[in-house]
Amino acid sequence: MTEAGAERDRRKKAPRSVCVYDCRSESRVAPPPTLIDTAELDYSGFLRALRQEFSLSANETFVISTTDRREIDSELYKELVDGKTLHLLKSVDQELTAATQERIEFLPHYHTLVQCGMYEYYASEGQKALPYAFAELIDNALSATARNTGIRRIEIRLLFDESQGRPAVVVMDNGCGMTSKQLNNWAVYRLSKFIRENKTGYVRPDPVPRSLNSDISYFGVGGKQAVFYIGQSVRMISKPAGSPDVHEFVMSKEDFERKEMNREDIYTGFIRNRKPADCSHVSEGEEQFLQSIVMEEKEKESFTAVIITGVQQEHVTYLKHNFNLWTRELAHTYHYYIHGVHGNDQRETRKNDHVSNIDIQISLVERSPRIPCMMNLREVDNDMQTLYINSSFSTFEFKATGARDSFVEGLIRYHPFLYDQETYPVDPYALEDEDEDCVILNSEARGKRPVFECFWNGRLIPYTTVSEFEWCARPKKVGAVPLECYNRISGVLFANDRFQVSTNKLTFMDLELQLRDNITIFTRVHNGQELRVNIQREFTNWLKECHERFDKQVMFQGFKGSMTRTDVPTKRQQSPWAIFQAIKWDGKTYKKGQCVKSVKTNPVFVGSIVNFLLYGEHEGDVYATGGYVQIALEPKELYDEVRIIPISKIDRLAAAATIKKKIEDELNNKSLCSLPGNLSKLGKYTLHLQTMLSDNSASEWAGKRLPNCTLNFSIKEGEAISFVLGVISSPVHFGVPFSIHLDFRDEFDYPTQPPCDIKPQLECSTKLGLKVHIPGLKQDSQSLQIVLQPGPPHTLVVFPDGDVLSVENRTPANFRVEIHDEYQNITTHPKLSVRCQLLGAPDLPVDVVDCSNTGSGLLLTKPLLLKTVNAEQILTAKFNIPNHRTVACVERKLRVLPSSRISRLEVYRQEEGSEDVMVLQNAERIDWTAGDTLGNLRFRLYDEGNRLVSLRPKLTTKIKVNWTADINAEELSQGKLPALSVPSQAQREHFYLVSFHDQHTVNFSFIIVPRPDEPERLRVNLSESTVKMGEILSGNIHVEVVDQYGNKTDCLNAEIVKTMSVSADGLDKSALATEWQVLYTHPQTQTDEQFLIGMYSEGKAYFILEAISGPKGEHQLEFRGSFSRNGIPGPVVKLNVIPDPNKPVELSIEYDSAATLCAGDIFPVFTVVVMSEEGTPVRTVCPANLSMLLWKGTASGLNPPSTASTLKCSKRKHTEKDDCFCFRQIPELAGQYVVQFVLALDETKHLWSKQIPLNVVPNKAVKLAPETPPLTPVVSNSNIRANRTLLDSLNLKIMDQYSNATGEGLDGKVIVTVKGTGDVVLPLFENGETSVSYSLTNGETLITDLALLENSPGVDGAEYILQFNPEIRQTSVTIAAYSLPFRFCNDAEHQKVIVTLSKKKDRLSQTVLMYREVFETSKQLKSELECQVQDATHKLNELKAELQKSGFDVSKLTTVSLLLFALCRSMHLIPAITYPQRKCSIPDPFKGSPKVLGKVGHLAQVEDDDAAKVISWHILGDMDCVVTETTSAAKKIYDDTQGRQQVIPLETVFWRPNDRPLPHIRNGMLLFQPIGNPVFVKDILIFPEHVESCNKVFASVLGDTILIDDLDSANDYRRGVVQNKMQCPTLLTRQGERIRSNGKFGGLQNKAPSIEKLRGQVFGAPLPKEYNRTRHQMELLQQCRVAMQKSSDVQSDYNSHLEHLQSPQMKQKQQELQQQEQELRDLEGSLGMCFRQCRSGCFLNAKPDF
Repeated sequence: MTEAGAERDRRKKAPRSVCVYDCRSESRVAPPPTLIDTAELDYSGFLRALRQEFSLSANETFVISTTDRREIDSELYKELVDGKTLHLLKSVDQELTAATQERIEFLPHYHTLVQCGMYEYYASEGQKALPYAFAELIDNALSATARNTGIRRIEIRLLFDESQGRPAVVVMDNGCGMTSKQLNNWAVYRLSKFIRENKTGYVRPDPVPRSLNSDISYFGVGGKQAVFYIGQSVRMISKPAGSPDVHEFVMSKEDFERKEMNREDIYTGFIRNRKPADCSHVSEGEEQFLQSIVMEEKEKESFTAVIITGVQQEHVTYLKHNFNLWTRELAHTYHYYIHGVHGNDQRETRKNDHVSNIDIQISLVERSPRIPCMMNLREVDNDMQTLYINSSFSTFEFKATGARDSFVEGLIRYHPFLYDQETYPVDPYALEDEDEDCVILNSEARGKRPVFECFWNGRLIPYTTVSEFEWCARPKKVGAVPLECYNRISGVLFANDRFQVSTNKLTFMDLELQLRDNITIFTRVHNGQELRVNIQREFTNWLKECHERFDKQVMFQGFKGSMTRTDVPTKRQQSPWAIFQAIKWDGKTYKKGQCVKSVKTNPVFVGSIVNFLLYGEHEGDVYATGGYVQIALEPKELYDEVRIIPISKIDRLAAAATIKKKIEDELNNKSLCSLPGNLSKLGKYTLHLQTMLSDNSASEWAGKRLPNCTLNFSIKEGEAISFVLGVISSPVHFGVPFSIHLDFRDEFDYPTQPPCDIKPQLECSTKLGLKVHIPGLKQDSQSLQIVLQPGPPHTLVVFPDGDVLSVENRTPANFRVEIHDEYQNITTHPKLSVRCQLLGAPDLPVDVVDCSNTGSGLLLTKPLLLKTVNAEQILTAKFNIPNHRTVACVERKLRVLPSSRISRLEVYRQEEGSEDVMVLQNAERIDWTAGDTLGNLRFRLYDEGNRLVSLRPKLTTKIKVNWTADINAEELSQGKLPALSVPSQAQREHFYLVSFHDQHTVNFSFIIVPRPDEPERLRVNLSESTVKMGEILSGNIHVEVVDQYGNKTDCLNAEIVKTMSVSADGLDKSALATEWQVLYTHPQTQTDEQFLIGMYSEGKAYFILEAISGPKGEHQLEFRGSFSRNGIPGPVVKLNVIPDPNKPVELSIEYDSAATLCAGDIFPVFTVVVMSEEGTPVRTVCPANLSMLLWKGTASGLNPPSTASTLKCSKRKHTEKDDCFCFRQIPELAGQYVVQFVLALDETKHLWSKQIPLNVVPNKAVKLAPETPPLTPVVSNSNIRANRTLLDSLNLKIMDQYSNATGEGLDGKVIVTVKGTGDVVLPLFENGETSVSYSLTNGETLITDLALLENSPGVDGAEYILQFNPEIRQTSVTIAAYSLPFRFCNDAEHQKVIVTLSKKKDRLSQTVLMYREVFETSKQLKSELECQVQDATHKLNELKAELQKSGFDVSKLTTVSLLLFALCRSMHLIPAITYPQRKCSIPDPFKGSPKVLGKVGHLAQVEDDDAAKVISWHILGDMDCVVTETTSAAKKIYDDTQGRQQVIPLETVFWRPNDRPLPHIRNGMLLFQPIGNPVFVKDILIFPEHVESCNKVFASVLGDTILIDDLDSANDYRRGVVQNKMQCPTLLTRQGERIRSNGKFGGLQNKAPSIEKLRGQVFGAPLPKEYNRTRHQMELLQQCRVAMQKSSDVQSDYNSHLEHLQSPQMKQKQQELQQQEQELRDLEGSLGMCFRQCRSGCFLNAKPDF
């Protein structure tokens, strides 16, 4: 077979399909991707398939490319893998108008297991690891910018402004960017640079000094670990160089957890491919800063942005409060990348050949008015490496070379002792309470700290240090170098990448161990050359030289000039020698003339100090490590000699008394002599004259001393005759005083005192020259040049300087700022930042410009984003300098005008020549005739100020429509849109979009629903097309009226059918009948029930059964034929009709029917369960579709009356089942009630329950009251009984709190008494008593003929109260008494007046009460509607939040129509998601039968193809075994199949839950390290249903069978298990091999065939995870639609009610109420009564509350 043929066979075996996006359209809405199967297509066939799928003509050009913009050719086509995403473009560089998605997988690489023994990330040893997390991201940025020729810019933004969103961290670089493939590689855990797919493989960079090769993005681990250590989510945005596309990818912890919970593929996701600055996918609900970051993409050639959100609060606090600390750590880590090879040497004056172009900028932005913190790591001057470099005086360079090209460059720096302290740097941030072993004591310099910090590829490895090497270690014995000098060295090691580091780059694995290896060679490096010398000797000599040259331990004081020493043999060191009069050494001072004793000299002598000598040019007091001392031997009478010895040979332990005694003793023993002195310089002198004998120079003769004389004198400076100007060290600033040092000299140029009458004069020239003139001196003038610089900041100047600056909304304001000194010069100053704060509106930006270096700057504010600017607004811009409070603030007024950019698009329709305009509404639904053209569409553009924008070609070219790509530019400029052709098929809605594309997008959409056209013809459907002469056509002829496009119309009805006729030549019409039929379609089916028969010449008939309905259970289909009117028997086929578990058929109602229903009490809970055909509860019912209807009366049959009240179900408790719905609403009035429950299946179909009668009885008896309140009685003290009668008849009953009569069985009596206020006289009844008794029977009493006594006592005009107090025989019952007020008069005339007023008062009281009830009812209704609005809005927000959480963009779901559109789009995605997967094709006619689970092959699913194949083959004999719940069900199948079907009943299977681990794990510990990913086979099975039962079945069938990668891994695993004395179960490999439990493998019986040869007897694959997510989103969208509609309805009701409350009618009623109240008050005053509470309990002086 040829290679090409083998390739074709290989392609056929491997399934392969590609996902193609058609990106040629200008629409911003991307069409759904098209899936093209390429498994059996070569390159030419693939192109043909493309042209056919996308209707591309033969002469039409196009480009098909990958998302990386690589054009597909024949070679690249061979490399395409299954699921690859491609773009169909007009050209390779075409801009993407809409974003596309590319599905990727980023499964962890196997190195996750191989290298799992390495350090866990951020084992930070008690330190804060956050800076090193940032370092991981900087490593990636350095690698990305390695090839930049210009500035390598890396920016870290800490966005902690809560007004812009949650805290976020952004890391950006201007590197090469990432293609979509590289972005996919980034997402794969542990995919290091050595194993990534690359044509050339990994190429190690060439060696560079200090290994600064930027090759530090290494292991494929740190970036992921860093972002999830910092926050909860990361968004990667990258644009590769040379590509017009931006690739975007999001990973989040929340998404991972959700996928794990839903058992989805965790390591999968989508890369969004889009054009730069396209932020259409960024919703307004997301962080606002994200849009600004996306908009920054416009001007960037390439970049990468890492956006981390969900930053932990503890990290935010640390980053804010320790800004200087962690930026210093980063500056230390990347010191040599930032400052170059030589580091940050601030003393360096020579030209640096290794200047770094890396710029790392860090900014911290907080909520206004806090000023942003900005730090460039180049400006950090206190990191440890900078301190080491700038405190060292000499460097020792070396190199260590090891095996495999490994080498280390090393530096040792010397930090000398200067003056009175060590100069070894101390960490400024070190804690004071550190461990004593780590504290750097001043006396010990470095102390016990290690010598070397370690760098790897140029970046610091913080937790690895090297204490010292053998050749530079501190010796045990004192040698040529003092021991303390070994503590004055620090070092740096620069290792290349041959040395291994941990994946988190915190520690070296074995650096010190390798460097101490015997094969490691150390060499000295001097001037860039390696010297093969004795490294220890070289280091010792260098250290000795450093000590002698740089240590300054002795202070030389009293400088007196310089001299030349002729006693030094080396001529080069004979001069200059500085002369000093004293030294200070170890706290002791040795001065000129002081007597000292020598030590370690031969001989030891004493003498007085003459001078101290120090080699070199010095002036003033200096420090040094050593020097020499001139000593005049004592006693001078005996020695005329001066010796020079090192000061180290002065005996510092000798006491002054001992030295004096030694001189006196020696003087007493020897004679003395003297020599004349030398008078040469200023100072004090002593002249000693001694008479001496010429022969022997003796001073004594004959025992007598010869004459002598001693003269003391001094030589002083003369008068000043000239002066010298000192140097002005610092620049001179305007307005700042400065001083000039004057040094006066005498005639011999000696320094002298100035004259006492000195009057200096200072002159300044225009060329910045100063001339000092001092009159009276011989040389009276001197000149010098000065550097004059601007003075300190004094004034802030802002341009433009007008009163008001006009700027449009959504555009930035431009200011130029200058900082002037007191004399209007532009000045500079460190940390000189000008801050601009806008005032006058909320959430205005704060901007800062740095003027530290220039003194001026251009301040461009952030764009003004005022929400509503319909007219101009005035803002105030306040400018100030935060660090200079003395500089006055400056304010400028900003006039913000409405933006002129397009903000609204209006579409309307206007016929030519007509003035009628039909304006379309956004998202409007339009019914239009199918196949017709919707023309004369026009558009208008409006800006933010709602001003009409004139149409210009420059604007109209940005108008896009989604129904055609052919747009006439000239018509667009006239405001005309292209004509829209309505689809000819009236099947579904069609979405149309008009959009304006500029810097932002303005959309206008509408939906067209095609309706059928006018009827045109009849469409006839025949069940068969051939019939023999004389025979009757079997089946019916179906007739429909359709339009010209075949759309069924509604014009055919029963009346028209009567006029229809059928004609044909020779047609027998006797049996012809025409009927009007309404076909019923089952709710769960899509077509009517029908049979189609096709006859062929071979005599074969084909029956297509499209749908069937009937009772569940077994049914039979019998086939019968006929020939020449003779019957032909046929076979009988059994059908098992399975009930639908999701089809509601019945409402099951449960409640406590024995409960007593008392009015006003808690109603018993009605639990409603929706039952399916299967007899199980339906769990997918929306609670909003279930209602309870309640009405008072009797049952009304099937449906409730129209007056019934509708109640919704209550919220379910957590303890209740999720398939039950509860109703707890309660009626309050006693009587007969009926309830009925209804489930809305759709808009027209409902499922009703049975009507349930309820008897509500009265509640507990609480009061005695009449059914109708009587009028207020008025009586008089008259002899006419009628005038004295209080009550003719009054019926009182015992009632509950709701006024239901409830006195059944209560007997007793009612005592009527008269009550009054205060001590007034009480009237008497006719019996002369103050009380009257009436009987009470069954809770009811009748009060009759109740009158007062004639001439009864009483107060005229007073009000009394009749109190009816019940006394019940049942003592346990307490009943409240009833009170009735009445009026008492002394005469009949007064009584008539009072009666009239009382009736009027009662009538007014009743009217006021009615008004109050109206207002109270309106108030309650308003409150209820407010609650309903809040509940509906809360429910809608909850659903939207859940939708947002599921990954759905809810920002555009603002109307019900948009919700429906989103729902339709989700429904269209389902077929693409459920693309045919691997399925088990074993027939299973028993599934659905009672107590039957199904065949084994159908009970489980396996995701991986290889695993499914080998597992299915392993249990091939059990794949068609039927699993039943009971033995009886298994026996029935056995009998029906006559024993041919194998079955297994669950009740006979022994199963015990087994959670024991794999054999290589014992007591939680690994017995050995396995390879090949072993896993129990039962653990990778997925059970769609019957999980517990399936666990039993497969535990019995599979046992402990283990699945492993390959045969070698399986044998290795079995060997490890057996060697640990464990039983090893059967092992299966993903490659198809099997090792039995006895160890046997090999042969055909242990090798699985190909999956095709299993003939469908293989486990199916589960549906994609995306399917469940989309279904869940569809359910949420449906609930959102219902909730949004309800919210809209309730809001409408609420608004209507508010309008009603403010209507003129209600206001009139309020006025009427006030009038009635006033009349009632006046009437009460007339009656002499206080304005008191009405009988109903309301206060008349209360005001109605709207």
